[in-house]
Parts: sequence; structure tokens; C-alpha cells
Amino acid sequence: MLYKRNEYFRYTFEEPFEATFRLIKDASETSPEEISKKGNCKMIDISPKGVKMYSELLIAIDKLNHVELQFQLDEEPIQIIGEFIWSRRQKEGFEYGIRLMGDEVSESLIISELKSRRKKELELKK
Repeated sequence: MLYKRNEYFRYTFEEPFEATFRLIKDASETSPEEISKKGNCKMIDISPKGVKMYSELLIAIDKLNHVELQFQLDEEPIQIIGEFIWSRRQKEGFEYGIRLMGDEVSESLIISELKSRRKKELELKK
């Protein structure tokens, strides 16, 4: 069996948690131009390089493929830009796969916040 050593872990939440998103025009600009108001979504899972989210809204990801996500895993609020990779219809909404366009700093923040969150979750179960 071959292993991809550079591939990150993916953490699936026991209960999807609330986050917000807004669609942006172009992620390559220094200040992304907003083209939508904030919408609510739920984070299903996360890795330092990607997110799976759920929303009741249908997003035409072939036309609007950049998104800004805002969420808080533990203590630090995180705001990061991503790119829609896929979408899947569900019974009452849509799941979206998003590739995060962060740097090493944002990846490290996600990892440390996940560790802290998981540690607290385990302490509560005791």
C-alpha cells in the first residue's frame, strides 16, 4: 500500500458546527471583492488544506468558485479563503468540498486549534 506522506489528516466533527461564508469575486486580489452577504453553513470536517461544509443554499460553483469562510474551532477566530472543488445534493441542502488557499501560518493555526478543541472534548467526556 502506498502512502502520501504530504497528505494531511481530516478531522470529522461529531456534531457539525456553525460557521459563516460569503462568496467573493476573485481570490487572487489583495482585497477580495464581496459579491454576497454572509450566509450560514455547517462545517462537517476539516483539514489544514480543505473543508467539507453543508448549506441549504445552492451555489453555482462553476461560476462562483471562491468563498471566504469564517469560523472558530476553539479560541481563535479563523477567516480564510477557499475554492469550491465539488458539490453534492443532500435531502435538505447541499454539501460542498472546499480547498483552502491558506499558507503555513493558517495551516498551523487550524492544527493547533483542532488539537485544543479535541483536548477539551476529551476532558468533557471524562
